[in-house]
Amino acid sequence: MDTIPIESKILNKNRSIVIYKPINYTKDEPVKMIYLIDGEFSKYRFQSLQENKPTTNLVGVGIINTDRRRDLLYTKEANKFLDFIASEVIPVVEKGYHVGTRILYGHSFGGGFTIYALLNKPQLFDAYIASSPSPLMKLINITDYLRVDITLNKKTSLYLSYGSKDMGQVRKWIQNLNENLSGARFNYLDWKFTIFEGKKHNNSDIPALINGIAGIYGSD
Repeated sequence: MDTIPIESKILNKNRSIVIYKPINYTKDEPVKMIYLIDGEFSKYRFQSLQENKPTTNLVGVGIINTDRRRDLLYTKEANKFLDFIASEVIPVVEKGYHVGTRILYGHSFGGGFTIYALLNKPQLFDAYIASSPSPLMKLINITDYLRVDITLNKKTSLYLSYGSKDMGQVRKWIQNLNENLSGARFNYLDWKFTIFEGKKHNNSDIPALINGIAGIYGSD
């Protein structure tokens, strides 16, 4: 595990990025980059992912928060945070790697941000894993997803999930989004939706991460 400081001109702040090196790394194959929002929780999430569903050549990138409401909410400065990831984090982190696929994962506010990222920079990642995403009120309009699909030129995955005992607001808005997506036809946007039985908001993150990765790579 390495910690990299980034002097962000976009955010006008110094930020820290945590890198988790690949397990069973081979230079003969491209790496898979997974960017973990709420990087202060990234260590146990990445370890859980490797313990439960080992994926070769997977690099974890934890983006440490300083003010998660400001950075992750679309009503605040999510646009700046997304630009920070695209223009300042990714170029630094991926230097020296041959990157095959790039994934964004977030839980709760981070899950809401993940969907926001899909709608605003759909080409930036190959897959978006949104665990118990919140808030979603302005992120469920089906015309936005159809617009995204038109801009894509390759298969792009969206994985949505929550726990059956999750917060009422989370369940309500994801169900609305699920209904909207179910009524549309996409050419490139490949979405899946899962409810984890018995899971609450604070423990649905790991199942979402494991199942989201499995949906992308299978047994690898």
